[in-house]
Amino acid sequence: MKEKFSKKQSGITLVALVVTIVVLLILAGITIMYTMGENSIFKKAQEAKNKTDEAIKNEQEYMNSIDNMVNEYLNETGNGGATRPEEVPIENIKADWATIEKIAKEIAKDDTITRETEKVKIIIDGKSYTIKPGDIFEVEYNGEVRRVRVLGFKHDDLVDQTVYGGTHEKASISFEFLDFMTGDTYMSMNTTHINENGWAATQMRKDLNGYTTNDATQSEAIGGLGANLNNKSYIKQVKKNYIATYNDASSVTICNDYLWLLASSEVVNVGYDGGDTRGYAITKEGEQYKYYQGVTDTWNSPSAERKKRPNASGDTLWWWLRSSYYYNRGLFCTIDSNGHSNGNDAGYTGGVAPGFCI
Repeated sequence: MKEKFSKKQSGITLVALVVTIVVLLILAGITIMYTMGENSIFKKAQEAKNKTDEAIKNEQEYMNSIDNMVNEYLNETGNGGATRPEEVPIENIKADWATIEKIAKEIAKDDTITRETEKVKIIIDGKSYTIKPGDIFEVEYNGEVRRVRVLGFKHDDLVDQTVYGGTHEKASISFEFLDFMTGDTYMSMNTTHINENGWAATQMRKDLNGYTTNDATQSEAIGGLGANLNNKSYIKQVKKNYIATYNDASSVTICNDYLWLLASSEVVNVGYDGGDTRGYAITKEGEQYKYYQGVTDTWNSPSAERKKRPNASGDTLWWWLRSSYYYNRGLFCTIDSNGHSNGNDAGYTGGVAPGFCI
């Protein structure tokens, strides 16, 4: 009886094994069909990936087309759909002081522009103008063309703060003569060999501006040699520091000028004794202009960027600064014909290369 039961159990076990194998084969076939067949999972996954890639590509192409449309629109139009401003080369306005005055008014309104600004872009009457320190313009003196150079923006303090409309503390654009304003007519600082009372008391200052006294608070209209400039009506009077006593660093005072000579500190950033000395001046009379910040030659080394001449084709010659020479009551500071900082007797004649503001 026991032996018969075991045979029956063995038979059942064999049947179960066969059934299991069959089921496994069926499952394997199904798995193979879904993974390797025409409608396999792998194939569906690959198709899904391909469709996703295609969708990404199409979306990117669409976004690129939108970007191109926007860029094309911006290139063709300005704010409010107006035509994009025409870019005007600097050469086309180098002698147009009425346009430069308009540019100056726009600069005055822009609070982001400072004396450290390297370039400004201004739109005037639908035209775009770009100006930077070092740009060269032209002005006429007695009917003769002189080159002038941009020194920087919003550097000098205005005497009349309403000249641009509204209230503005700084003159918009500062210039210097690159050619001597008076050409090869050289001038002395004083009729006597002294620097007493500094720049404000010099005959040079009176001759340039048409002043009759050295009163530091006067605001007379520009006259003297300045009256011979074709842009005189646009020149703004500004406040300039000067050393009143050549060997006293605490004697710095302020005067008001339309035309002024540059100070040592406005040209070079160090001097004979470190500290606040600048060139051969005992202290600073204002900060270095942006243009001269870009001149890397040391204060007492030759420098092509500091050379000036009577006219565009003439030989270089030394030119006056308004700074009193630090150890001698008879001298004013100069830049010599090679671009060095130097000094010369107040009664000698040298090149006149004043600055002015628009």
